[in-house]
Amino acid sequence: MNRLFWLVCVVFLPGLLSGQEVRRVMIEEIQVVPTEAKGKWTIGGQVFGVLPTTQINAPKLPVAGEVAAVQYLVKDAQLVATIIQPMGIKAADVNDGPYVTWKDASTAEVLMMTAGKVSKKTYQQITKPIVIDDLPGLVKSITLDPAAPASPRSTWTEPSSLMAISDLEGNYQNARKFLETNKLIDQKGNWIWGKGHLVLVGDLVDRGSQVTELMWLLHRLERQARKAGGRVHYVLGNHEAMVMGGDLRYIHPKYHFVTARMKLPYDRLFAPDTEIGRWWRSKNGVETVGNLLFIHGGYSPVLDQAQLDINTLNQRIRAGLAPAQPTGSTPGTNPVKHQHGPFWYRGYFQRYAAAWGGKATAEEIRAILKRHGAEHIVIGHTVVDQVGPLDETGTVIGIDVKWTEAEKCQGLLQQNGQLWRVSIDGKREKLEIGK
Repeated sequence: MNRLFWLVCVVFLPGLLSGQEVRRVMIEEIQVVPTEAKGKWTIGGQVFGVLPTTQINAPKLPVAGEVAAVQYLVKDAQLVATIIQPMGIKAADVNDGPYVTWKDASTAEVLMMTAGKVSKKTYQQITKPIVIDDLPGLVKSITLDPAAPASPRSTWTEPSSLMAISDLEGNYQNARKFLETNKLIDQKGNWIWGKGHLVLVGDLVDRGSQVTELMWLLHRLERQARKAGGRVHYVLGNHEAMVMGGDLRYIHPKYHFVTARMKLPYDRLFAPDTEIGRWWRSKNGVETVGNLLFIHGGYSPVLDQAQLDINTLNQRIRAGLAPAQPTGSTPGTNPVKHQHGPFWYRGYFQRYAAAWGGKATAEEIRAILKRHGAEHIVIGHTVVDQVGPLDETGTVIGIDVKWTEAEKCQGLLQQNGQLWRVSIDGKREKLEIGK
């Protein structure tokens, strides 16, 4: 955490002044490590001197080939490193992508990083969906569809089987293992859950190091599920909105290196003309599936005062995603950024309630549920010890668990009206919930 905090600070505050000296930052591969403490470093093809006060933030001296973030200044026409922060990865081990940008209605550019090297390929005259299946790395195959994705419905009837998970945060391996063990996908990562529904309740990005792999897995599963009569619902969270809006405080250090070599800011890889970016911007921020209302942060009583129907609320959420700059001052007019909007609300939890004007009452929650024809609100955003109801009423169910730790990975399963807590090893525990 300290390493990431430092990295965030130096990457996003590169204009810090020390006297008259402007400190800058570069994130690149170390080519030469000096044998003496006062020797010269070569990083990213640039030679850096050091000061007696220069910090090498690592338990041992890094080696050539490692990636480092370097804070430096220019002094007497020389580059002088003030902080060298090894990032714990080797350039040759960094693989990422694909990132797909639509240059026009039938032309797609695919950007990749393989073993630390950037490559680019353009596909033209795409008039119908095509499959690209010769990609290196974990993402072997993607589908390029020239048709922009349509926004899904906001309300759905209850399927015979539904699985809900949230806050995966780039933890591709644990997410894939969970889906495979619980028989939503096979060993090759393909949908085998038939007419079942998978609901993703936001914050699938940031923090983790395999965001790209996770996005393309879900992108493929959405298409496969629809073909089988099932569905994948991607309900947006605050971290998707943050990335789209250029708030990159929580991206994994790997992506600072990737985007430095690609010479693109990270949010540009998810812009409206990219495949994942336009996919995100088509999504809802709140959905009801049967008797469950899914929303990432929570449905605030203050938001409910606007008395918006669910379709209007989703339209306003999509309209407020970057690059739009909404100016509304209420959660009903500015649902993406307002504290009481669907992405940020934490007023169901006593420990946070003061910041949201007090804890939501049972009556307020029942009024929200009644208006949307649901019996339970299912939320992510705020970490809980285990998937389950927040109190004895069972009206609000929290599903944000730590996906970094396999033994804590859980989901909410609904089958034939019964709710279950399910684990990464496939074990189920019935939830007895009052109404």
